[in-house]
Amino acid sequence: MANRIVTELFLEKSSFKEVSKTAKSLATAGVNTIVMPPEDRGINTHLVVEQGDVAKARKVLKGAGVVVIEKEVVLIELENKPGTMALAASRISGKGVNLTYAFSVAMNAKVSYVLFGGDDNPAILEAIG
Repeated sequence: MANRIVTELFLEKSSFKEVSKTAKSLATAGVNTIVMPPEDRGINTHLVVEQGDVAKARKVLKGAGVVVIEKEVVLIELENKPGTMALAASRISGKGVNLTYAFSVAMNAKVSYVLFGGDDNPAILEAIG
C-alpha cells in the first residue's frame, strides 16, 4: 500500500453490523473502504475512502441516512511494533510540519495503519517519504 492522502469518514460508536452494512453499500456503489478498527470493539469506527470516491461516498451515505464526520488525512502503513508511530511523527515534526490529528490501528500482527492530519497534509505526506 502506498502512503497517500485519503478521506476519513468517522462513524461515532456504531455497531460493527452497522459499519459492515455501510461498507457494503459503499462497495456496491464502487467505493472501496478500509475499516479501522477491522473488528467489533464497541468503539468509534473510521472508514477510509480514496479521494476520488468521496463524492460517491457522500451520496450513498446521505441516501442511507448515515451521519459521518469527514476529514482529509494522510494514511500511512507502518510495521506493527513499538515506536514506529512515534518515529513517523518525529520525521514530520523534524520538517517543521505541525500535526493536529493522529490515529493508529493495528490491522494485524505485522501492520498498523496510521492517519495523520494537519494544516498541510501534502507536507505531512512529503515528510513521510
